[in-house]
Amino acid sequence: MVDSVQTSVEDGIATLRLCRGAQMNSLDADTARVIRDAVEAFAADDEVRVMVLAGEGRVFSAGGDFNWVLTWPGLDAITRHAGADAIMGAVQAIYDFPKPSIARVHGAAVGGGIGMMLACDFVVAVSSARFGLTSVRNGLLAAIAIPVLIETVGPRKARQLLMHGGMFDAATAQRLGLVDQVVEEDRLDATVVALAQELKLGAPSVQTLIKKLIPAIDAMPHDSSAADLLGGQVANQSVTEEALEGMGAFLAKRKPKWAL
Repeated sequence: MVDSVQTSVEDGIATLRLCRGAQMNSLDADTARVIRDAVEAFAADDEVRVMVLAGEGRVFSAGGDFNWVLTWPGLDAITRHAGADAIMGAVQAIYDFPKPSIARVHGAAVGGGIGMMLACDFVVAVSSARFGLTSVRNGLLAAIAIPVLIETVGPRKARQLLMHGGMFDAATAQRLGLVDQVVEEDRLDATVVALAQELKLGAPSVQTLIKKLIPAIDAMPHDSSAADLLGGQVANQSVTEEALEGMGAFLAKRKPKWAL
């Protein structure tokens, strides 16, 4: 089952590639656990600056594996719950990844595939890609995607997409805010690599701090709490080694060490 996911690291860019092409890169519990473990390994690897999530074969990911889910009626409730938790855990691991992440989307992203896609910080998709939260039309709940979908498009649009269940094109996905860049197929890899290289110019500690702060501040009431939190973070970050290196590099008109 480890072969369901392939990983590599080159020039600070880690790639996690879904390799269940025959199953349209759909997810079962074992695959989800391998994804979680791979993401956590990338997080702990100081050589990794950016993670790219991609799919092999015809599509990015079709979401949950129906052949696997159809075995659930014969399982006890604890086992079913563990399977669902494994898939939710894979998406959460991608979301919690402390470094920049990019989803490279081709073919289609459906259901839980959209969940994994939106758990990344950036989404680059080919113009021919198709998207859909189709679970409702199969009598299922696209729970994998719900938290990141609400964060991306807001509660009202999330309700509409989840209740309708139809497919839509890349231009619509970009208009909705699900996709950041739409490119032609022959430009997909180059665009992803270019974005990853641009992200490597940022200070790693600040990028990690941003990923922690945005959800925390978003959950706060609109009062002085956010200002107090940010004031402390600014004061602390300004005396770190990376801050001193970054300011010194700017004044000396050179690149900081992490961007070399």
